[in-house]
Amino acid sequence: MLQPKHISSLLLILLLLLEADTTSIKWHSAGAPFGNPAAWLDNYLPCVHDLVVFPGNYPAVLPLPAEISVQGFQLPRDGAMFLASDATINLVTPKESGRGLNPNCESSEKRAYLGAPKTSKWFDPNSWSVNSVVGSNSDSGSAPYIPELERVPCDDELVVIPANNAPISFDLEHVHTLRLGQLIMSGSSLSRTYLQELMSREVGQHLFHNAEGVQVDYYRGEVCGCHNQPDFLIQPVCENVECPVPHCESPIRPLGSCCLLCGAQLMAPVANCLEEQRKQVFDYFNAAILKEDRQDELQLHVSHVNNRLQVILLDRDSYSERSTALMHRLQLESTSSRVWKKMPQAEVRYAGRPYNPNISFGSVLLILFCVVLVAIVTVIILAHFMPENPHLRRIPQWINDPRRGNWLLALRRNLIFNRFDEAVVSGPGSGVERLAVIGYDAESGEVRERSFNNPMFEQEEVEAEATTAATTPATIKPDIEGVGVLSPNVETGELDSCSVEEQELTEIHLESSEAESDEEAETKE
Repeated sequence: MLQPKHISSLLLILLLLLEADTTSIKWHSAGAPFGNPAAWLDNYLPCVHDLVVFPGNYPAVLPLPAEISVQGFQLPRDGAMFLASDATINLVTPKESGRGLNPNCESSEKRAYLGAPKTSKWFDPNSWSVNSVVGSNSDSGSAPYIPELERVPCDDELVVIPANNAPISFDLEHVHTLRLGQLIMSGSSLSRTYLQELMSREVGQHLFHNAEGVQVDYYRGEVCGCHNQPDFLIQPVCENVECPVPHCESPIRPLGSCCLLCGAQLMAPVANCLEEQRKQVFDYFNAAILKEDRQDELQLHVSHVNNRLQVILLDRDSYSERSTALMHRLQLESTSSRVWKKMPQAEVRYAGRPYNPNISFGSVLLILFCVVLVAIVTVIILAHFMPENPHLRRIPQWINDPRRGNWLLALRRNLIFNRFDEAVVSGPGSGVERLAVIGYDAESGEVRERSFNNPMFEQEEVEAEATTAATTPATIKPDIEGVGVLSPNVETGELDSCSVEEQELTEIHLESSEAESDEEAETKE
């Protein structure tokens, strides 16, 4: 049930709306009121026997409810409280009973601590809410289709700071002139002269910070649009806005907007900012939306911005080019529309195709790496739990193999050591091709391929022996016991050419060696 002071406040607002030409009302909606748990530390509301403790410094004015019952207040050094004319405060002793804000009183400290107040910036769109937006097909004042400059108090707009709300504290940073239509604070209408004087008082310093040199101007239907000079306000307003990344190619930026949006935009210069023309354009686009039954899919906003008529058409949910398709169809039918004929210099802009900016080449590589990593870990886990699998049992062996770091070297064949294996495997009838060797074989006298030039061996004698062995067939020589032994043919390579002196030295060395070997044989016999 509404109280008499609330009824008087509503009547005052209605009278001001009838008197002025304002199209909407800006309500201060930042912070938490006195009776909200969010305004207290640990969300603990005061009980009837609790002491309300303010912070040491409370740079705000706290509106108190119409009736409150507590044990007492511990006031701050700096700060103020706002009391209505009919407000009642009951200071209850421990022996008395009463009704407090908190029905569940289980605190042993008997104290309730207020949190620090939140200071709202005048040019912050999050500090204000709009109950009704004339020229939009939605009642939400915080929708993204409304430009940020139109979400802060306009130059000719009614501003309401309700009673029993959050602590009142405004930061007038970057505000040179406070322009508005009328200000109603806690049910009282403040004149321009009184508001100018209030800023210089001690209480006004808690209400408005950084108010030195700020002038107050009241406008009544003298502005073409929301602000008289929107170009100077775009920077201080956008400092308080965090824009999301648009999910489309070539996004648009409407007039008075800080963020890029995905949709369609129409701009037409006008000589006079007539409300009748704006309403006619809004009805035309809104009828097209209703005809296609897309009022739940599209958002429409029509307003005047600095002697230009602007139409913003966006998708409500994710961008799917429904807004651009409707604007393009209406533009094709502009020759038969009276509304389009009144805007001969209209300019239309469209956003591009939808896309997700979060998906990039780096993110794709990261996803692929994660998939490969998960696959490897999964195979390793399966290998340990399925050791009998013929394919998976090799994985633990490879993991525990200390030579797995040299797996590339293990694939290369070492020809120096392979010849010892071939000496056993290869032979007459073995069917294994003998591999090429490197170096010199002392037993057979074979010169292996790619050997270095050794001057201790005679090139001509080795070549003659190789020729005789190649032309003479194999003979069987009887041994002592009469068993025939097959004399194999010896394949020799080619020695490099040597000088005459090196050959002579080689011959002398070989003959002396043979003579000594014969003498040793006779001595043994």
